[in-house]
Amino acid sequence: MIRFDGLLLPDGLVWTDEFAAQPVAQTVRRTLDGGLVVFYGQHSAGLPVTLASEPDSGWLTRALVEALALRAASPGGVFLLEIRGQAVPVMFRHQDPPAFEAKPLVALAHPQPGDYYLATLKLMTV
Repeated sequence: MIRFDGLLLPDGLVWTDEFAAQPVAQTVRRTLDGGLVVFYGQHSAGLPVTLASEPDSGWLTRALVEALALRAASPGGVFLLEIRGQAVPVMFRHQDPPAFEAKPLVALAHPQPGDYYLATLKLMTV
């Protein structure tokens, strides 16, 4: 089950960058006598969470796409993402546009609330 700000998202959404995040930051410097000084720390926020539909799974209805688009248009909005037994506060990654994208599975001139879309949500932990 994936829940985003109270909205139930399809289980078929794929967390594409789950293991691509770099939770450790490190800087290495040399001293004047050639010694090595290593500074490191753990990122407590800012890790990417990208959820994406696949052509054969994770489709969102137009009604759900409209609800997500409203949230994505909220500057500075912080939302609760519940995924794989974790509850994490997140916000949209507007610095990596588009932060939210949806395309119809089948292009229709007059889409209905139940029509399906492929979507990508670019989020980051806060």
